[in-house]
Amino acid sequence: MWAHEMPNPPKDESQNMSLEQVGFYGRSKAYQARWDKVQTERTNLYADLLEAEAIWGDELKKMFKVLFELEHELLTSIRHHIDLINPDTDERSKEAIRNINSTRREIMYDDLSDEGDEYRKTFKAGVEDIEKYLKPKLSHNEGSGRY
Repeated sequence: MWAHEMPNPPKDESQNMSLEQVGFYGRSKAYQARWDKVQTERTNLYADLLEAEAIWGDELKKMFKVLFELEHELLTSIRHHIDLINPDTDERSKEAIRNINSTRREIMYDDLSDEGDEYRKTFKAGVEDIEKYLKPKLSHNEGSGRY
C-alpha cells in the first residue's frame, strides 16, 4: 500500500481512535478505493460480455469464469486480511479466519519471479485463452475497413 493511498480519518472521528485504529482506517480505505476501481471495470466488462454473447454465443463468457473465480479468491483474501489487521476484530474471529486461511493458498503477496506463483500462472493462462479466442474475431479484415 502506498502512503498517498491511505487517507486519515476525519478529525472528529480520529480524536476517539487509537493510533492502531487510525492506521487501520487508512489501510482499509485504501483497499476499498482500489477494489472500487476493480468493480467499476468489472461492471464495464460485464456489459461487454453481454454484447459478445449476443454476437458470438456464450463461449467467451465461460472463458471469463476462470478469471472471475480468481477475482473472488482475491476479494476473499483481502477481506480476511482486513479483518485480521482490524484492531476491533475479536480474537475468536481472527482465529477462525486464520483456520480458514490455513487451507487456502497465499495470494496476497506475489513472489515477483519471472514464472510467477500458481495464482499468477492460472490468471495468465486464463487471459491467454481469452486472447486466443478473441484475436481471430477482432483481426482486421483487409479491404472491408471493418474489424
